[in-house]
Amino acid sequence: MAYNVDSLPKFVNTAGKITILTAVVGLGVFILAFLFNAGTNELMKAEATSTASTTLTVLNTPPQWTVLAYEETESSTNTPTNSGNEIAWRGTATDSNGQPYFLIVCSSSATPTARSNAAPYCNATSSLWALSASTTSGTQARAATTTTEVSPYSELNTWFAWVCDYDVVNPRCNNTASQGLSATNSSPFHINRRPVFTNYFNNSPRDPSQIVTFSSTSSDPDSVGGDDAIILHVCNAQDFSTTTRSCGAGGTIASTTGTVNDNATALYTLPNVIQDQAYNGFGYIIDQHGHVAIGGTQGSNGPLPGFIVNNVAPTVAGGSITLNGGLNISLSNPAGQTTGFPLAFTTSDANSCLTAASTSEVVRSVVSVFRSDIGSTTCNGTAGAYNPNNCYTSGSATTTWNIACTASSTTCGGPTDPSVDWTCTFPLWFLADPTDSSSPFNTASWTAAVAGVDDDNATGTLNVGTNFVEILTFPALSLLTAEIPYGALEPGAAVGPLTASTTIQAVGNAGLDQNVEGESMCTTFSIGNECRASATSTVAESNQRFGTSSVAYASGFILSSTTPFQLELNVRKSTSTSQFAQGRTFWGISVPGTITLAGAYTGLNTFMAVVSEPGEW
Repeated sequence: MAYNVDSLPKFVNTAGKITILTAVVGLGVFILAFLFNAGTNELMKAEATSTASTTLTVLNTPPQWTVLAYEETESSTNTPTNSGNEIAWRGTATDSNGQPYFLIVCSSSATPTARSNAAPYCNATSSLWALSASTTSGTQARAATTTTEVSPYSELNTWFAWVCDYDVVNPRCNNTASQGLSATNSSPFHINRRPVFTNYFNNSPRDPSQIVTFSSTSSDPDSVGGDDAIILHVCNAQDFSTTTRSCGAGGTIASTTGTVNDNATALYTLPNVIQDQAYNGFGYIIDQHGHVAIGGTQGSNGPLPGFIVNNVAPTVAGGSITLNGGLNISLSNPAGQTTGFPLAFTTSDANSCLTAASTSEVVRSVVSVFRSDIGSTTCNGTAGAYNPNNCYTSGSATTTWNIACTASSTTCGGPTDPSVDWTCTFPLWFLADPTDSSSPFNTASWTAAVAGVDDDNATGTLNVGTNFVEILTFPALSLLTAEIPYGALEPGAAVGPLTASTTIQAVGNAGLDQNVEGESMCTTFSIGNECRASATSTVAESNQRFGTSSVAYASGFILSSTTPFQLELNVRKSTSTSQFAQGRTFWGISVPGTITLAGAYTGLNTFMAVVSEPGEW
């Protein structure tokens, strides 16, 4: 008796390998029992029976997770993945048939499609985030991709990980997706998009010590977890490092402080001493996660370019001004200029003592030397303020007042040093007002005011020195009359009223009276060889009379050879260098009747300057 396998119960056909063996054994037992019971006749009939083989296909089973997939590096709100950077997943699976497998990461929960002898792919409604290489069963797989700012990536991205084999007959994917091992490395992953930087500018030019504000038109597109803070870095060079997130070897000028979400700014307080010129200031925007901005302004130097430091005028501290070494001034050249008086001062410039070209920043000075009660407002350094009596100004032509100033070649210490020392020499006219006790200007003194002038012709404030000196009274006269011509007289005759005269000029800085003394007259007089007393051949000095007007001979003052007589001429102080104040003395003489020697008699009278009373200047 023969049996059709298909007529066996269904479980025989669909069981595994163990079930088939059991069925065959059972069938054998059945046949033996049947033959035993059939008898001889039936056995004889079975010798003509044929056989049939059995077939069964055992289906492939998918890989199974041994370690669920997870983000290799946490990608979350606080630690997002910067666009352009890699994101990777790791996981481990084992295949029952020992076949290699793939780790595939998709955007939806739809099971991916496994393929024979090929990598799987995500469902049509899903985006492929990453796919590993073929991985040996039981070893860890790694799937990675480089993120972008554009679709399919968004700020927040859900992911599902699967493992699939690529069996030749029946490739399978595990039906269970993984979304991470823990909250720190699980779905979704976060993409940090770049800030946007579209404009960059600053508020310069600014003076040294002032604040330069660097401003930007900038923003960040992210919103998950709140807007990202953005930071403006201003660098000396185009050397911003995306690794260190800071300016490079050139150094940082300024960076944003505090939390800013849009239009980041940075403040830079200029040094107290900085050269006037344009400086680089390259701007870079990053967000709080260190992601650098997009936009054509990133790394730009701004429209100026960079920032500009203004030129400022130099200054001169009053305490640095020293006139004549602090000593009183003595004039010594009647009717002319006494030269070689020193003036020292220090200029200070916030643009440093050197230009960017390493030349002198301060190139000259405005100087006035004046009687203190005149003041620097009146004696302001201009040519029009010049007055040889009380105000000397460097604005005058050198033919009028020739002051020469020189900067020290050693006191400027470089670009961060503001100061340089100066020395000047200058002359003073004979009529420069005295301020000592004998002068009507005795409540005043002399000082100097100085202003520096830089290479851009910026002139500082004229500052007055705090060191004062006196100009001493310098009484000096010039006798215009070299001879007193008494004319021709007989013995016993006299010149009277007083008709001969002498004229003196005030060629010092004081109003004058005069002291007068004289010698006898004889025919043999010479300096050092005065006349001998003789009634017949010498006219004694006392025979000469003088006065301030043409009075009668008897009313004149008697000349002495031993006691100078002060004649109150009251000559005014000269106030012009070319026209001098004058005083006239009138003279007369009486020839004794005892004189018997006829001839040309000569003698010598001496005129000495005496400072007149202050009220008579």
